[in-house]
Amino acid sequence: MGELLGSIVFSLIVIALIAGAWTWISTLFGKGVMAWLGFERVCVQSFETVLLYRNGWFEKALPPGRHRIRASSGQLARIDLRPEVFRFTQGAVSADRLAINLVYVARTQIIDPRAAFESTQNYRDEIFIRVQSVVKAVCSRKSRLEIQMDHQSFGNSAQKAASQVLRSIGCECLSFELLQVDSTSPIAELDNRRVGFAAHHSMMKEA
Repeated sequence: MGELLGSIVFSLIVIALIAGAWTWISTLFGKGVMAWLGFERVCVQSFETVLLYRNGWFEKALPPGRHRIRASSGQLARIDLRPEVFRFTQGAVSADRLAINLVYVARTQIIDPRAAFESTQNYRDEIFIRVQSVVKAVCSRKSRLEIQMDHQSFGNSAQKAASQVLRSIGCECLSFELLQVDSTSPIAELDNRRVGFAAHHSMMKEA
């Protein structure tokens, strides 16, 4: 009985060793020898760049293709380099003090992946804020009629100014298209209405 039990235990040990060896061999061939030496395989697509940071410091940018890097203490950041299209609906004031509503599209692209990743937590939010500021500034230098009648000139001015302000976050404005411009109440008229209302309210209180 004891010999039978010992034989069964021995057989189980042999089976476990064989299964362990098979698992090890399968994993070795699955990951490759380099993986067991501490290397990680990274595939970079043709439309992106991968930034490699080691111990918190930038080391290099990986171009498209397959790469082997040491996995220890390394962090990767994938940056999509394909152009992005942003659609805006924004209110602004023209040079002749008229309130207008604009609908426009800006097409942007990352040109410096490291700057886009390190300069801001969310470069898309920065693009929204900076492009809107640019459009507000361009509107303040043009009359409502100029803006409504010459979309091309407005778009060229906005594109050039947007590229300048986006460069610090590693982006550029590829194109700018003004789709629609609607005029609303003149600012001066609104100010006069507020003054008139305030004066009327003051007279009512005195009475």
